[in-house]
Amino acid sequence: MSEKPQKVAIIGTGMAGLITSYILRTDPRFDVEVFEKQAQLSLDSASLTVSSGPDNDQKQHRIDLPMRVFADGFYANLKRMYDFFGVQYASPRFIYTMSRISDPGSTEIHPHFIHSSNNHQLPPLRPKGCSWIEWLMRVVYLAVCYYYFVACCFFVAPRTTSDTGLSESFRDYAKRIHIPGHYIKNYFLPLMSCVTTCSHNQLLDFPAIDVIGYQTKTFRKPHYTVLGGVNKVQAKLSKGQKVRYSAAVTAVENVGSKVKVTWKDGSREEVKSLFFDHVVLAVTPDVLRAIFPPLRKILAAVPTTPVHSIVHRDFARLPACSQVISARLHADNDRSSTHPIHIISNASTTESTHQHPSSVLISTSPIVPIDSEKVISSTTFTRVLRTPTSRQVTLDIFESKPTGPDGDSKQWQNGDGNVWLVGGWCWDGMVMLEGCIASAIRVAEKLNIEVPWAS
Repeated sequence: MSEKPQKVAIIGTGMAGLITSYILRTDPRFDVEVFEKQAQLSLDSASLTVSSGPDNDQKQHRIDLPMRVFADGFYANLKRMYDFFGVQYASPRFIYTMSRISDPGSTEIHPHFIHSSNNHQLPPLRPKGCSWIEWLMRVVYLAVCYYYFVACCFFVAPRTTSDTGLSESFRDYAKRIHIPGHYIKNYFLPLMSCVTTCSHNQLLDFPAIDVIGYQTKTFRKPHYTVLGGVNKVQAKLSKGQKVRYSAAVTAVENVGSKVKVTWKDGSREEVKSLFFDHVVLAVTPDVLRAIFPPLRKILAAVPTTPVHSIVHRDFARLPACSQVISARLHADNDRSSTHPIHIISNASTTESTHQHPSSVLISTSPIVPIDSEKVISSTTFTRVLRTPTSRQVTLDIFESKPTGPDGDSKQWQNGDGNVWLVGGWCWDGMVMLEGCIASAIRVAEKLNIEVPWAS
């Protein structure tokens, strides 16, 4: 007589939750059920389809929110999974216009530099109003600063702070290698803030090892986007999955050898509970603190911040940025392959506005006012931040060895009581989609499940 499958609850249907669910469902030992607080799966819930024109018969475009760009080198597991599923992706030619607002009340935006991804445009485009001599000096200065910084990333390792035992912050690392402040302030921070979707100070507080790891692994590597949107990935991962929609989980607790999950059924306004053999929590630290008491105090050291993203057609706010690359777009035989991204910074933060081929703009962390009448949709998602302290918390949860007198850890660790954590923040690295897959694979390995695309 075969054993009864172990019941597994997965809380959350982002990338980490869906990947973990897919892997576990390949093993007949597990019966998996997913809980989602929304009425739809969350991985693609903020994305939308727009037409390239006002008529319904125009070409339809899928816009991912947030933007899902991945690179060779850093996203090894993600790329391997996409190849396993046959997900198609392409490498768009990104053109970044970089502007800076010095006066807090100003809305005048004039690019001071234009960068092309993978240097597909050589020499770089010259901003309007910039003389040839000034432009040439700027290009040489940036080339020297950039390659000096890259050399440091490869050959100057981050330190451990002597007084705290924590890893060195990127702020301290940048000072130690004497990288020019002008380069960091006006070029590196704006570009990297678009990747990390956080303020400049928050990025400077990242562990240096995170930033250096990302830089070295993506150096001279192409960037990709999924053709047709991440909804294609969601469809493959969730096929055949049992999902409880409108189920907002309010508590996860160990009761004997089982794990009790309590949720509010949004469709009936009822509070319900079920017992499971394993529970996988694929949610952000702020949600974890609210529903799982053992981590309430520990995860207080892992900061999060809201990030706003708006889809709109307010092109009037970016006249200089649009004009400076209009000739480049018209000269391109396939305009859909060129993606301008306007990077606008002030003293503390950066806005990135993606000029999509569908003739809409996607502004993330906007700092320039947007005409409300031209807004198509808006969403807010949670960004998990990294600091030397939060990195140590993550290491203690996922990688520390038992330290107690009897060989037991004094702190809760991943898998204790058959409760598991997965997500972009659940590994030692930049909080990206790669962390979702790496953490899901870790759970699979602990449960002795073979990952389908591992070979």
